Parts: sequence; C-alpha cells; structure tokens
Amino acid sequence: MSSLPDRKFGSFQAEYRPLSESHADWGSIALLPWDEAAFGFPVAEFRLGPEPPKADDIHLFRETLFDFCRRTRSELISVRVPASDTVLIALLLQASFAYLDFSLLTTLPDLKPDSLPNAQFTLRQADPADHEAIYKICDCAFHFGRYHTDPRFPRELANRRYVQWMRRALSGSDPGDFVFVVGKPGKVSAFMHVALHESTADLRLGAAAPGIPVGFWLYAGATRSASALGAKTVVSGISAANIQSLQMFSALGFRFSRPEVILHWHSPEATHLVTSASVPKQIP
Repeated sequence: MSSLPDRKFGSFQAEYRPLSESHADWGSIALLPWDEAAFGFPVAEFRLGPEPPKADDIHLFRETLFDFCRRTRSELISVRVPASDTVLIALLLQASFAYLDFSLLTTLPDLKPDSLPNAQFTLRQADPADHEAIYKICDCAFHFGRYHTDPRFPRELANRRYVQWMRRALSGSDPGDFVFVVGKPGKVSAFMHVALHESTADLRLGAAAPGIPVGFWLYAGATRSASALGAKTVVSGISAANIQSLQMFSALGFRFSRPEVILHWHSPEATHLVTSASVPKQIP
C-alpha cells in the first residue's frame, strides 16, 4: 500500500470523476487500470468528498454504485474512511460495503542511521537473476492487504497483483524504484521495494520466503539503505492486523498515524469474485 503521492505509470494513471453529477460532493471515483491489468477485470476506488452521503441517501447511493459498476463492468469498489468517523463507517456498511482492513501510516522522521541496529546481514540491490525468486515469494508470502483480507476476492488474483507489482518495480521504468534483497543471486530469501520521492522513502512492499525469520533485519536494512539513497524520512502503509510488522516498526522507532478503515462494495453482477453464498456468515 502506497504512502507517497500518486505517481503516473504511463497508461496506468487513474482518472477520478464525480460518482454522481447531481451529488458531486459525495466524492470521486476512478477505475484502477493497473489492478485491472493484474486481475483481468475492472475494479474501482471511491474517494470521499466534502459532503459524503447521509442516511437519507443510502438507497440512491447504492443505486449509483450499482449503475457505475454496470456501466464500467467494475466488480468491486474500495474506499478508505478515517477510523474516527464511525457514523460514516456505519452508513457505508448499511450501503452494503464490507469492512476489510484497518490501516496505519508508519513514519520515521529525521532518519539517523547510527540509531539503527547493526545489520545481521547485507542487503543488496536486486539483479535480473533474482527476479524469479522474488516473484515466487510474492505468490505465497502475503496474508494482509485489502485484497487478501476480502473473503470474496480470489487469493490467486491477490497474489498475482503483488507479482505484477514487483515486475513493474524491477522494470527500471521509474528511477525512484529500488528493490533490495537478502541472499545470493538467484537464491533470494527476502526482498523490499523502496520508492524514493525527493527526501522521503516509502517501504512499499516487502516479504520473506515462508519459514525464513529475517523480517526485522529486512526492515532495518531497508531503512538503512534508504538513508544511503539520501532519504531523510521513511514511511510505510501497514495493516493493523499485521502484528509482526507493527512490532518491527515500533522497535525501529517508527511512529503511527492516519488510522483508516478500508471497505469494499461488491457488484451484484460480479462474475470473477467468490459468491457471497460461499463466504461463511459472521456469528452475531
């Protein structure tokens, strides 16, 4: 999950437009071309406006979402809501959104490499011999993130998204992308994608092969490597359910802010999602 400003990726730039012309203050919505390229079908993101829907708007709001999905063939719509806005969260749940995740922004300002623990191993930048090993890790190591925690979203597609993510990061198309790895060429046991924007580095995506206990040192080494690139601040978006990562960020001195709830609205006409009848019902 990205914490840096939106960046253009050629044809993958999302274009946000009002969800409803007659209720423009509700917010804006865009198809996510990069995710569509990974999944093979459209998905969308809704960004709340200055006057989100009210209780009296629920029926019209739901119909407007359905109309958007029908016109664009989008199968789901995601939205992020400040965690403190419990009234709006309750309204979105009434409008048939499903609660999926609770995210946090982690920040380490005024980066001082000398304050970081000494590395137990050396991180190096990935070379072409490492690519396939990185993709294999992507295909099995992730359990968090809104697509992985959505019971109606196929796990193999959620994994494919991260494989495609790393293909792009390793392509060299953006000079701000750096991928650091642990292990010998062709035998990578862990990786971290670092995106550098001016003096801020985003630990954008990282993972270790299952059963390889290198997580803390991967984060510490990536933070130190970000400093070597000239970063003065390091940030990362994280799922609050990922306790191990929270503990690692805390041990490294990161601060936590911007708590958000993430929800998905699933199109009734979706053909690629797991059917709602196959998803276990929550116990009251």
